[in-house]
Amino acid sequence: MKARGRRPFFRALVPLVLGLAFALGGCESRAVPTDAGPSEPSPNASILPAPLATGPDPTRVATDAGPTDGGLDAEAAPPTPAREDEAWPVDSDELHEAAGITLRARFRWPDVALPGRLPEANVDALERARAAATFELEVELAAAGRLRLALAASRFVLASGSEFRARTERYGHVLVWQDRSQYVVIQPGALRTVLNERRADVVPLAHVTGTPRGTAQSLGYPTEKLQFVTTLGKITLEQAHVPAAGLGGALLCRFLVELGGVHPDSPACSAELVPVRAEYAWSEGGAIVFETSTLERTIGLEVSSLRAPPETSEHRIGELPAPPSALLVERAQLRGFRLRPAAVRPGKDAPKEGLLLVNGDDLLRYALVDGVPVARLEPHGSGLLLDLVGGTYSVAARTFLGDEHVAATTTPVPGRLVTGEAPRQEAQGVDTGEGSPGTRASRPAPARRTE
Repeated sequence: MKARGRRPFFRALVPLVLGLAFALGGCESRAVPTDAGPSEPSPNASILPAPLATGPDPTRVATDAGPTDGGLDAEAAPPTPAREDEAWPVDSDELHEAAGITLRARFRWPDVALPGRLPEANVDALERARAAATFELEVELAAAGRLRLALAASRFVLASGSEFRARTERYGHVLVWQDRSQYVVIQPGALRTVLNERRADVVPLAHVTGTPRGTAQSLGYPTEKLQFVTTLGKITLEQAHVPAAGLGGALLCRFLVELGGVHPDSPACSAELVPVRAEYAWSEGGAIVFETSTLERTIGLEVSSLRAPPETSEHRIGELPAPPSALLVERAQLRGFRLRPAAVRPGKDAPKEGLLLVNGDDLLRYALVDGVPVARLEPHGSGLLLDLVGGTYSVAARTFLGDEHVAATTTPVPGRLVTGEAPRQEAQGVDTGEGSPGTRASRPAPARRTE
């Protein structure tokens, strides 16, 4: 009886002893031997947390070595604003594939008032003159991010053949002389006054977002329209989706929106979009239209003509390429506006014959006769005499962009038209418009820089 009573006690004691022995053995198994070297691994290393990194991983450095801007996800640096007093660095980028787009485009005035028909008017001659009186452009857009916009008509305020060039990584343009011997930097905000007044004054640019105005088709491509509103007026921009244009179309977009007072960083100017039309309606009245007549894809652009600036051109400051003559039509064409003279009473202070035009204000203007731009009138000029047959004409004046204009008036010839206050030097003589670049009618106004 006593032996049986002691068995449960021993049975309960055995598990306790065995558990204590296993516990002691487990502690000893985790102990590090005193003679263990620093390279001996821990038995539980695979389940312990990794240490925090305190320096670069040599294996990753070797693997990730290389430029950080080469990947698709790399963020490009924003373009650098140009300064007129700083030459652009040499354009040494390798343009192996000169692929892109070529355009034929023009500026024109959609709001020119036409006179009523007169018996003595030569209708055919006037219609031909109006059709030819556009501002033609030749444009090349390189997919690699280059723009060349050449003035292909003699009617601009700048010399025919002058070129605006641009590249993606810069805001602003270089204006290259027709012989490519020199260039001037047109900083952001100055493009408008350069094309409008042959000056380099800077105007403020607005950061505005375009409002969608629907979709359409143009020149065989789908297009989208945006409208921008600034203090200067409204711009309606239509752009075609042309993948072959690459980055070149965005540069033409920058050019066009800046004319309307919009900063060239506009998100509307993006890759694979090419402007085909831009309508400008100014707050103070007047309008002008940019429109594309042809658009062609090409892989044969001339690399040297895309360099911005050209390789051998010299940087100049404070100069702009002026046209050689104030007249936009020849004397024979002017006299051809009428089939025969008509009897009129000469106006007050009229010359003995012809029409004397005097620009008394500080804006360069165009003189229009019967809706035809016939001459450029320099600011505060001494007067320009047009050899017109005697009779009655519709005469008006406006700036290139059309934002300042003198409404058309019926003017007798011999006669005189003055815009603004007549300058004192008018009495010293008049210009026939056929002089050299050094005459008063064709001397460029000095460029200015606004800090």
